[in-house]
Amino acid sequence: MHPRDLSLDTLLANCAQRHAHRLASVDGTQRLTWSELDARVTNLARWMLAHGIAPGDRIALLLTDGAPYLTALLACGRIGAIAVLLNWRLAPAEIAWICSNAQIAMTFANPRFADLLMEADAGEVHMVDETHAPSGLFEIAATKPHPPLGNGYDLAIGLDLAPDRPLYMMYTSGTTGKPKGCLQAGSAVAASALGFAQHRGFRHDEVLLSVNPMFHVVGMQQVAAMLACGGTSVFAGRDDDSGAILDLLHREGCTTTSAFPTISFPWQAIQPIRNGRMPLTNYTGGAGMGRPTMYEFIETEWDARVVGGYGQTEICGFATFIDYPDMLEAPRSIGWTLPHVTMTVLDPEGNHLPPGEEGELCLRGPSVMLGYWRNPEASEAALGHGWLRTGDLGTMDERGRGYLLGRAKELIKTGGENVYPAEVDAIFAAMPEVADAGCCGVPDRQWGEAVKAFVVLKPGMSLSREEITARFKGQIAGYKRPRYIEFVDRLPRDPIGKLLRRELSARPVSPDQAA
Repeated sequence: MHPRDLSLDTLLANCAQRHAHRLASVDGTQRLTWSELDARVTNLARWMLAHGIAPGDRIALLLTDGAPYLTALLACGRIGAIAVLLNWRLAPAEIAWICSNAQIAMTFANPRFADLLMEADAGEVHMVDETHAPSGLFEIAATKPHPPLGNGYDLAIGLDLAPDRPLYMMYTSGTTGKPKGCLQAGSAVAASALGFAQHRGFRHDEVLLSVNPMFHVVGMQQVAAMLACGGTSVFAGRDDDSGAILDLLHREGCTTTSAFPTISFPWQAIQPIRNGRMPLTNYTGGAGMGRPTMYEFIETEWDARVVGGYGQTEICGFATFIDYPDMLEAPRSIGWTLPHVTMTVLDPEGNHLPPGEEGELCLRGPSVMLGYWRNPEASEAALGHGWLRTGDLGTMDERGRGYLLGRAKELIKTGGENVYPAEVDAIFAAMPEVADAGCCGVPDRQWGEAVKAFVVLKPGMSLSREEITARFKGQIAGYKRPRYIEFVDRLPRDPIGKLLRRELSARPVSPDQAA
């Protein structure tokens, strides 16, 4: 099969045939087999067509993760509509802007998020009861067989639509202004899912503990990987705490997850190993963070395999992986690319740089985005020179491993010298008193910018600014040392734990923070 013949719909059709009676989805009290999920997708797709939805129309999903989300996404793919995956952590004004930009025709929303739509033109809005009440409109639409409409659209369901047409749109965080709608083709999502599943050795008996929201590319890629291998997606509840999620993991015998530290680290205190076992065999952590030993207990005490990775929304999720032994050997490395991805380092003119030279990490492969929605300038900037320009600075070694130095936009320029924030963060990571730390650039009259660090101390620990400065000496160049240090209770991070340096750099600098 040619890569462009792939789509999530072809993967679903394969699962519905080969694994018809195996579980596809576990969502609260609802358990769906692959044949049941496939039937629901067909029913909902025909219902959407009957309600005037046509190929290319944008359908907003403002839902908690679970079978309805998966059904709606796949139904969009079956009729050629574009699913717009809305982040329910956004403010109403942000949701309204996205709906206006995407020109939404229909919205499926969870009632708990109704207030987020109060300023939005969200088209025809249908509420989806997350309890799967049989009287709910969505359950009726998804479970009641709808006869074929007899038109070209209905005959095209799952058959004649081009797999490389847009499947979904995720809006980026908007670090350089308004968020951009990242368009991904069904073939790209499928290629990413297959590459992910192949690298991790997934089989049809894989059971995913899905804890990352599907509006985020990490959550989406993992669920898509279950479509690629015929495994089961077990969706954690929106209100589940760490204990409830751990209970779910054991109850369903989950074998893989991407539970970042904010979710999995609290498990250490609530008996993660039960009846002498921990069913988890795969775990995705960070890569290039300079502190792989933070995952040591997962490998040793839990007997689970830790895998680090690097990726972007624009390439459908993880593009590289690195196993734990390699993380120990090369703590700053993001590893090697997945089978479907190629990586290189380019200079600003698009020239390839040799191993060891610093430039922009660039990626290429069938899972690269189509472009940004109605934004040709941004699309050209990101996809110029035939590569996805990630905006991340890095290097590659002779063995083809990548190394992440930091975001180009986060690079600190002080006195004409470059300072990569991740390099400074790594020094803090080695300090036993420090629970978390991150740095950013702040304005400086003399040097243009200066390094400011934000430090979270472990409970009961103390560390002065003078002690921190002393520890930096001999480990890092003087111009890279923090000139300001602020002690805080917590650092701002996104749902997968990525530090939001923009928020840090916006905070005021005061003389008493001088190091």
